[in-house]
Amino acid sequence: VVRGDTGPHHGTCCIDDYVRTVEPVYDYLTRYSGLVHGDLDPAVSKHHITTLKHAYLKLRYLADCGCKFVGHGLKKDFRMANIVIPIENVIDTVEIFHFKRQRKLSLRFLASYLLGLDIQQGSHDSIEDATVALKLYKKYLELLNAGIFQETLLAIYTYGKQFGWDVVKPNTNMALPRPTR
Repeated sequence: VVRGDTGPHHGTCCIDDYVRTVEPVYDYLTRYSGLVHGDLDPAVSKHHITTLKHAYLKLRYLADCGCKFVGHGLKKDFRMANIVIPIENVIDTVEIFHFKRQRKLSLRFLASYLLGLDIQQGSHDSIEDATVALKLYKKYLELLNAGIFQETLLAIYTYGKQFGWDVVKPNTNMALPRPTR
């Protein structure tokens, strides 16, 4: 969890817990989880390890205080934590940048197209993902205020369908489709 307020701590990490599992882990799926052997072992881990209950209680506290949760694919995260957050407190960039009956766009693709960032190189980093989701939300507000959000979203889908849904390389000769306004 990173702070999204406008104060001096904007964008800084406030919760980065690793949840201890009860069952043994045989495959960490490091590419997707960012976890490696030892990350969930309290004896050797360099991370803050907690129980699912404690992680739940932290999230519940933030929700009860009225905090807004901005992220990418939050529905899955909340399901894993077995927590229900009021819909008015959830801002999910996977839903914001989505046309009905079309594929959902990855955080990596959106970050490269809209922000010029190449993220998730090597393995998953939850703080990087949270920070980028917050930047995408701010970009969404900027596009909305300029009156070009729908056009931009259409341009994103047009580009993805034409060139693939991988990272947009900034030094290619392909011009990114942009709204006409």
